[in-house]
Amino acid sequence: MNNFPLISVVMPIYNCELYLDEAIQSVLTQTYTNFEFIIINDGSTDETLNIIKAYSNQDKRIVLISRENKGLVTSLNEGISVSKGEYIARMDADDISLPDRLEEQLRFMKINLDIGVCGSWIEVFGEDVKSSRRKLSCSNERLKSELLFSACFAHPSVMMRKEVLKNNNLFYDKNFLNAEDFDLWTRLSFVTNFANINKVLIKYRIVNTSITRIAEQDQEQRYRIISKIFDKYLVQLNVKNNQDESRLHFNLSVNTRIRDNNFSFDTLEKYFDKLLLANNTTNIFPSLELYKVLGKKWLWKLVYKKEIKAIFSKYFFYCVWGILNR
Repeated sequence: MNNFPLISVVMPIYNCELYLDEAIQSVLTQTYTNFEFIIINDGSTDETLNIIKAYSNQDKRIVLISRENKGLVTSLNEGISVSKGEYIARMDADDISLPDRLEEQLRFMKINLDIGVCGSWIEVFGEDVKSSRRKLSCSNERLKSELLFSACFAHPSVMMRKEVLKNNNLFYDKNFLNAEDFDLWTRLSFVTNFANINKVLIKYRIVNTSITRIAEQDQEQRYRIISKIFDKYLVQLNVKNNQDESRLHFNLSVNTRIRDNNFSFDTLEKYFDKLLLANNTTNIFPSLELYKVLGKKWLWKLVYKKEIKAIFSKYFFYCVWGILNR
């Protein structure tokens, strides 16, 4: 191995003994080999540390940091700070990277020098979840338009250029706990371009004890954090929402909230018209991409509410058009 690895794989861990073997092996058996594997044991109290030590004794690419619990955000920033690679590849301790993940992403980023953050399609599996392929959007324009409502990457699938983070002094922010990735993508969107590779490169495990699922149980706390991210992004459009509009925007960010909250199609149309009018003035997002994003939200509302008149809305046609022109 070279003295200076090209890629630094950063994986924070807290009590993940059940799935850790699969996660570590999936990284160590990558077809691309010039990487360091930074594993931060964030004060685990189960067998996590012993499992990591067993692998680190066999493979010198592992850089083990073990200390008291400081939380995910601190661990992520610590991993980035000590990294030696030109590229930061994220990894979670309950997911599985496919063998050519690093090779595919590195090749893509070497060809596309304007891309600062590169994710991929994912295969979702796990507890009470039917295994399925998730085709995330791929173009820079579409991904940045989707950021208006939600994170546009599967966090553990991402590879980032370290120089983009360093040159812009960008790190994960503790003020956006359990939405730290969404906040970081929003800030990165102002300084670099995005892409997802249209190929499954990671198996993304869904577990009932995941940080995101637990965070979703406290909707008011989630709203306070997420709405701050929305506000930072909406300012580009010169949009200032009242309390009802902020709550509506929040409810549109996750499909289960669209299902569980009883806002009308008239309310939704009025708000979407407001966003489109603002974008027509500021030209922040490509109009066609914003149409597709809003149309998809309209479709999910239609799926859950099944109101016939909604089929005749322009937003339904935006959705159909978007599906036909992915």
